[in-house]
Amino acid sequence: MAYAYVTRPSIVVPEHEIPTSDIVSDILRSLPPDPELPSPAAIKRWARNLKIDTRRFVTPLEFVAKTGTVTERNNYALPAMYHMATTAAHDALKAAGLDHTEVDCVITSHSTTPATPGLDVYLVNELELRPDVLRMPATQLGCVGGAHALAWAARLVDAMPGLRVLVVIGEALSTVYRREKNTSDGIIYRMLFGDGAGACIVSSDALGNTCLGIRGSWQQVVPNTMDSYKLDVEPTGLHFTSKKWAPNGINHLMGPLWEWLREADPAWTPEVVVAHPGGPPILEDAAKGLGCSPELLKHSWESLRTRGNMGGVAVLDILARTAAAAPRHGSRTLLLGVGPGLTGAAVEGLWHSPAADEAAPGPLS
Repeated sequence: MAYAYVTRPSIVVPEHEIPTSDIVSDILRSLPPDPELPSPAAIKRWARNLKIDTRRFVTPLEFVAKTGTVTERNNYALPAMYHMATTAAHDALKAAGLDHTEVDCVITSHSTTPATPGLDVYLVNELELRPDVLRMPATQLGCVGGAHALAWAARLVDAMPGLRVLVVIGEALSTVYRREKNTSDGIIYRMLFGDGAGACIVSSDALGNTCLGIRGSWQQVVPNTMDSYKLDVEPTGLHFTSKKWAPNGINHLMGPLWEWLREADPAWTPEVVVAHPGGPPILEDAAKGLGCSPELLKHSWESLRTRGNMGGVAVLDILARTAAAAPRHGSRTLLLGVGPGLTGAAVEGLWHSPAADEAAPGPLS
């Protein structure tokens, strides 16, 4: 495929910073005196093992922790998600030097804050995009949303040169915070997730803040894993659950991923890795499965430590962090997402430095 160029993502997080220590305190205060439930010692150990210091929520912890209906939770989170996503999209267009009329397609993903019409139509109105803009909304991708959207965008740009695609991902995962869910997953997922939004432009021409040239995309569904991760809608809110083996599920994707990566180059190895930070086991298994130094995942670990798991937004956050570190122009790059299903999506290409364009304009080689 021809190169699909990705601009450095613009990231927006909400104002309320929630340290993990505050969440642990809230869990321990609200934990019923039941010997069948996890012990305080176990809960504190899980918190340490997650390696997350803090994250951002769209509301203060005391508000999101209150028991309410799914409608009440959605009514406060949806406007906040829309605001973050719109701001990220506006910032991405401005950074790329594009006018709102120059967007030909918008791809959106959000698995929390369900609404019809959704984020795609909202953005057309708020950003005053052209009424005939192509729209590709997704609401069931979860954590794989960012990688999946970039894979879609790359294929569209390859098929329709000149197309400019606005990718926007927004999540308010704090809506799964449920005080009454005191199983191990109910407690761990309260400590894992964070809210945020991210946006970037994918096009067949390298814009001023391009950071990646995609030359291939990949998607995979692992058969018979529908129950690996699930987001259920209940009267009192969304409930995220997973099977015990699910955090190691990335290992089921490594065989097909390597087969794809080495189709054209049997000696392919990554020099830059942007990996979804679903949790420590996922990042540890990603490093092992890719046979790369843990140092290549440092931006994924830092995103996890400071923002938690932001779902599909996370790979955009890590891509932005990687761009800030300015890897060598032309470095072999892999961006990988993992999500419910069990599903995987990836894009492969070469790192792109805007400074290289100034020195020697032209496509990556």
